[in-house]
Amino acid sequence: MSFVRSLRDIMGCRRELGSIASGIIGSFCSRNNDVDGYWGIGKLHKHVDLFESKVVSIDLLSQTIAPYDPSFELMVKHYSEMLQKLVAKRELRPNWLRAVHVRIEFDVTNEHYDHYWRSALGNPCKMECIIEDDLGKRHIALLHANCYPHDPRREARSTRIANV
Repeated sequence: MSFVRSLRDIMGCRRELGSIASGIIGSFCSRNNDVDGYWGIGKLHKHVDLFESKVVSIDLLSQTIAPYDPSFELMVKHYSEMLQKLVAKRELRPNWLRAVHVRIEFDVTNEHYDHYWRSALGNPCKMECIIEDDLGKRHIALLHANCYPHDPRREARSTRIANV
């Protein structure tokens, strides 16, 4: 029994994958998620504006984004590396990750009232990070926000040197 307990102390548990999903989606929605100095979510919104489907899907294990645009490669790589660091920091096994996706859906109906209706600028969007473990369990973190498509005339560009 003490051997099992000591292994748990050394090794993380799969339930920590939910915390990792929450950390990723919280950072992803953050204003610190820059793409060429502008808010990444607004840039993604502008990118899908021309498509019928208003959904962006990012696979953090294969480092791919759909619909594809090369300007988001650095952002995808950044969040893939963040995932790897969070897994290592919690001493989880990388082979526990079967799939890790960030999904952003724009122009959704405001079905979830995290905030007062129209208390923020833009249209509602829904972001989720879904981590599927090797046992088939899905660990999901969900976040609702408001967002306009990117418009450099309305936004201030970040002056940070290392933009994602």
